Amino acid sequence: MSWPALLTRLFRPSSGSAPPGLDPRCDRVLIDVNIHAAQLLGHAVALRDHGTVTHNMRVAWMSSRLGEALGLDRTAMQALMKGAFLHDVGKIGIPDAILLKPGPLSVEERLVMNRHPELGAELIQDIAWFSDARPIVLHHHERYDGTGYQQALRGEAIPLTARLFAVVDVFDALISDRPYKAALSCDLAVAFMAPKAGSHFDPAVLEVFLPLAPKLHDAMGDQEVETLKPLLESQRRRYFGI
Repeated sequence: MSWPALLTRLFRPSSGSAPPGLDPRCDRVLIDVNIHAAQLLGHAVALRDHGTVTHNMRVAWMSSRLGEALGLDRTAMQALMKGAFLHDVGKIGIPDAILLKPGPLSVEERLVMNRHPELGAELIQDIAWFSDARPIVLHHHERYDGTGYQQALRGEAIPLTARLFAVVDVFDALISDRPYKAALSCDLAVAFMAPKAGSHFDPAVLEVFLPLAPKLHDAMGDQEVETLKPLLESQRRRYFGI
């Protein structure tokens, strides 16, 4: 069975209300199962790629806080959090020799790696409950000036949730240790990102994020699972009611 077919069978969307005669709590259970399954799937990919689940936890929480600062409504916030967990799910289809390579990728390897948003969008395209997460999965590597991928979209043609998530994803990469680089301080990460307003990043989104970044960085503390878990659970309860 293909990955898309398997995922479609595993994930059953909530209808939004319990069927007549059934306890309404059943619907909350379905939502709970689906959001935890999204986290589990994202964590599995993150463990393979980064060796830890904390990347997904950080970007999901920081995205939700930036979404609040930008005034996103509840529906958009749910899409944002689901997309944050699933953004790299397409890396399931990237060979270990490329995904886990400690040094720079060759041109050919980079082309393979750059397919992961498209692969991820294909994986979840038939899962109704993930449909609102698909713009982040497909477009989180687009750039505001049109030089990104998958579709080289420009400006507001890039979905807002993807523009927002791109800012958080890059910030998290900068403040994290990777095989090819040491983590930057929050101040250095902010200084690196600021000149990229209008090129890599939506300037309006970046303008809101940069003064917020130190507060988010401080709140995450040691960035370990036990510190991040209550932060993320609070946002999950707020926007999914579970």
